[in-house]
Amino acid sequence: MPGAERTRIEVAARDLEALSPGAAAAVYQQARSLIGAFVLGKGAQRKAILWGHDLQKAHGDLVTEMLALARSPVLRQVEGYLARMMDILGSIDLMAVCGHGGDSVVRRLFQGVNGRIDTPGELAKAQAELEQLLALMGGALDPLLDLKDRLLCLSGSMEGAAAQVEAAAIGALFLSERLRQDDAALAQRFAERSMSLTQTLAQMRQTGSTRESQIEQPIRMIGAIQNVALVVMPAFIGSIATVATLGARKTTISPTEAGELAYRLRDIISQLKP
Repeated sequence: MPGAERTRIEVAARDLEALSPGAAAAVYQQARSLIGAFVLGKGAQRKAILWGHDLQKAHGDLVTEMLALARSPVLRQVEGYLARMMDILGSIDLMAVCGHGGDSVVRRLFQGVNGRIDTPGELAKAQAELEQLLALMGGALDPLLDLKDRLLCLSGSMEGAAAQVEAAAIGALFLSERLRQDDAALAQRFAERSMSLTQTLAQMRQTGSTRESQIEQPIRMIGAIQNVALVVMPAFIGSIATVATLGARKTTISPTEAGELAYRLRDIISQLKP
């Protein structure tokens, strides 16, 4: 059948590197493939206008999905658990509970209404709530791990999308230069697409640190649950349960024992701080 030969454009990777230096070798190869697949002729204007459009749309979808994951309810729940645990631990005055906080009339008068946990009875109530918080945190561990995996997978997809966008931008830039003499209008369309794709790439790179912090959030919470809440806290709760019981029985706890427990409390608080 008669017809015009379909014209394709060939380009070497070194030519693309000279035109737009600094990209990875795989990006130049991908740009070569895009350029090689472009056919001059009917419909070229439409193809130029839509060059890389699907990549930009995919990027928008990935950003939307990442934001949705960053707003996951499990993050807010665990943040609440950790904040409440910090409040309770920060309010415990172990020296006072153990009878080593002084014995002034004023101190005894305001025990229980001073916002501090400084009596055996208050410590027993705090112990019960801490145990409840530990159970809730343990139940949140699997959802946090799933969220972390999804965020990492999505971040990998965004890295791959960035490489594709960069390749499309380089390809469009080359075609705009290559076609400038033969078809100025078509060359202009490719120049516009190259600029648009370059702007998208810049946005993707600028949000890299935000993406890292979004991934770090569940990782930090997982660490707090695994290393502190489920490892250190159970033994500490056992110790304060003993203190509450002995204190209620008016059994003396030495200043050394109380001080050691207070040191452990401060260490736990420092580990839980973000």
